[in-house]
Amino acid sequence: MLLYKSLKDHYKKDLKSPALLYMGKSVSYGTLFDSIDDAAARLSSFVSAGDVVTICMPNTPECVYCFYALNRLGAIAHMVHPLAPFNQLKKFMAAAKSKALITLSINLEKYASLAADYPIISIHPARSLNGLLRFAFNLKVKPYKGDMTNITDYNALKRGELPSEPTRDSGTTGVYLHSGGTGGEPKIIELSDDSINALANRGLEALCLKDGRGMYMLGALPMFHGFGLAMCIHATLTYGAVSVLMPKFDPQKTVKLIKKNKMHLMIGVPNLFRALLKQKDFNGDMLKNIYVGFVGGDCAPQDLLDEFNGRMESAGAHGRLFEGYGLTETVTVCAVNNYDYNRRGSMGHMLSDLDALILDPDSDTPLEVGEKGEIAIAGDTLMVGYLDNQEENERVFANVNGKRYVRSGDFGYLDADGFLYFIQRLKRIIKISGISVYPKEIESAALEIPGVTGACAVEYKDGGKTRIALYLTGAPQDAESVKRKIENDLSRYAVPTIVETIDAIPVTPVMKADTIALTARAEGRSK
Repeated sequence: MLLYKSLKDHYKKDLKSPALLYMGKSVSYGTLFDSIDDAAARLSSFVSAGDVVTICMPNTPECVYCFYALNRLGAIAHMVHPLAPFNQLKKFMAAAKSKALITLSINLEKYASLAADYPIISIHPARSLNGLLRFAFNLKVKPYKGDMTNITDYNALKRGELPSEPTRDSGTTGVYLHSGGTGGEPKIIELSDDSINALANRGLEALCLKDGRGMYMLGALPMFHGFGLAMCIHATLTYGAVSVLMPKFDPQKTVKLIKKNKMHLMIGVPNLFRALLKQKDFNGDMLKNIYVGFVGGDCAPQDLLDEFNGRMESAGAHGRLFEGYGLTETVTVCAVNNYDYNRRGSMGHMLSDLDALILDPDSDTPLEVGEKGEIAIAGDTLMVGYLDNQEENERVFANVNGKRYVRSGDFGYLDADGFLYFIQRLKRIIKISGISVYPKEIESAALEIPGVTGACAVEYKDGGKTRIALYLTGAPQDAESVKRKIENDLSRYAVPTIVETIDAIPVTPVMKADTIALTARAEGRSK
């Protein structure tokens, strides 16, 4: 079933009730559906079922409208980071066999030359806001004055006759997302409408809600991110909640919305919640407006969960921050801790009708409870596969006991009660003198040091020998003291050769620690 049709079929609220909140402006469900249909009519003049169209935008109402409009037309929405460099976007669009690009007008300086190969639809960032705010925006950001050949303003698109809703076969691709893949190389992941709908159908279960109506969800995770697309947008709207769109996360605005009782559900990466905790006003009775928070996209240090939940407890607030587990290959979240079941240190229980196995990393042999190996996931949220990559598809899928599993590339285990534990990315396990060393354990030990706010351990080569570099954020640390702690807590094999405090841990476009950049930094220093 199309995402568009699923959204309309599930919706059971007054069309006047809010669906989106964007920079203070509320968009009703009636306006949402009308705007999606309007976008579909505009795009139908050059987009047909099966076409691939690239959306390179942050979270704005038009990003939502265009995404569902493409789906309404039976096209494939190819979602790309709005800050992608020109050469990367060009490469992505060629690999996806994209027909056109939809982007913000402020990106034309960077992307306009793509118009030689693709039509570009340009959308003003403040299109949904009133004239005064658009005027103020134009004072700050000067409009693009270059060649507009093959570039069309969204408002100038002629509305075609809206075609009847197409049907897609079960399992047919509806969305392209980018990921490092479970093997670490960049890939385009094909997700079907069915798989995204399947996760949305478990949205209330994951959030421990009986009804989403009247709830406001933080929509700061971008739509090129599976977690943001599936949970912050599609699942939220499917159950009649409100998605609070933020093109860029703003902790101060978030606090103000919490005070106004317009922020009940929050999903984000660890740094998002750390930024909230740094806000002086993130305290007191206002915290009672928060129902629940979920952290994903990268491993959450236990101290972050403890600090957030301690803040809630001290305010007498019900809300808690939980950690879950997922990957884009399973439309992100597949296991969560929540109010019904949670265990410290775990990723939680699998969502209903999803299954996890621990496999021998070198075979399809299932391991026993408590044994450590590669996490594999089965269920109706699995991806279609990697686009045009038969070799990798043959590697990543495993058939075990009549079920189709996707190998996660993650090392972990299941306990006797069904709680899932993540230890380390398989590709990040470091071998020192034949001994397996887990960077996550090094990072966890470092985060126990007072003043350390972030940590990332990476492998690098020095004269052909394998070494470990540890990068920290927060207060400067004495390298020798850090090394002694790690040796005492773990082993001498886990002791890093380089310990360095940096301003910030670099991140990839999907907000995970950029271990490749840190490895290059370490190898550059060791020469």
